[in-house]
Amino acid sequence: MIDNFDCVIPFHLEKSNIRGRLVRLDGMIQDIIKHHHYPPLVNYYLGQAITLSLAIASCFKFHGLFTLQITGNGPLKLLVVDISKEGHVRACARFDADKITVLDESDLQNSVRVFGEGYFAFTIEPEQDENRYQGVVELTGTSLAEAAHHFFRQSEQLETGLILASSSYGATEATLGAAAIMIQRMPLPTNVSIEDKEQLDDEWIHAMSLVGSITKKELLDRQITNESLLYRLFWENGVRVHDPKTYISKCRCSSSKIQDMLSTFSTTEIKDMVMDEKISVTCEFCGRQYDFKEEEVVRLPE
Repeated sequence: MIDNFDCVIPFHLEKSNIRGRLVRLDGMIQDIIKHHHYPPLVNYYLGQAITLSLAIASCFKFHGLFTLQITGNGPLKLLVVDISKEGHVRACARFDADKITVLDESDLQNSVRVFGEGYFAFTIEPEQDENRYQGVVELTGTSLAEAAHHFFRQSEQLETGLILASSSYGATEATLGAAAIMIQRMPLPTNVSIEDKEQLDDEWIHAMSLVGSITKKELLDRQITNESLLYRLFWENGVRVHDPKTYISKCRCSSSKIQDMLSTFSTTEIKDMVMDEKISVTCEFCGRQYDFKEEEVVRLPE
């Protein structure tokens, strides 16, 4: 029985050309949120962004780093989610605290008021000399799910159905922190007959209606197992579930990486950073502070 969380569960419908991903996050997302002490509204969108990133990243085979970046000119200015090939996830946000404060719960359902105008980008950075992949689209719609639909239409040209759910105040004893279910219609065979195409079209419409019928409460309900959720939706279509991939909250920062970053600054800039006889750098993703003496930082010649 598939009843674990903090994982992505790939599946496909046996009687059609539809594949899907179920993502349900529990302790992992809470571990990320507790590092930051963000306002509830920011946590709500950060939870959705992390869940969305895992759903999409799992569709690619990559050896490197997957990054989602959502940028806007509204109160919530930036969301960044990194996922490594090992399944390590980290995330952070930047926002105008004063403007976030005046938003209310109704704004949870209207991302335009939260992000304003901006863009939605996915990047895959390979470890070796492979081609870098990036898809960038305008931030459209009133939710991150609608923005993702736009991305797939423009960049991947795949019909996609997606439901995102996030607990605005984090997980409780009864609910998970965030969840998503995504289905995609794969390209039709070139030699498909008219009759088969019509049948596949009908199956896609039916699958979309099934996904649309699931409630966010069901997605976040800990008492409903992953297996039960998928079977309840797609039992008529013969859903085939594949091995899940688990993820953990883990930052990639280190003393050596921070030191390498500082080495790119000039001698004058380094001296300006010194306070109380040390240089302190705090990781935006995990909140860990690194302290260096001035002489420990390798500086480039001016």
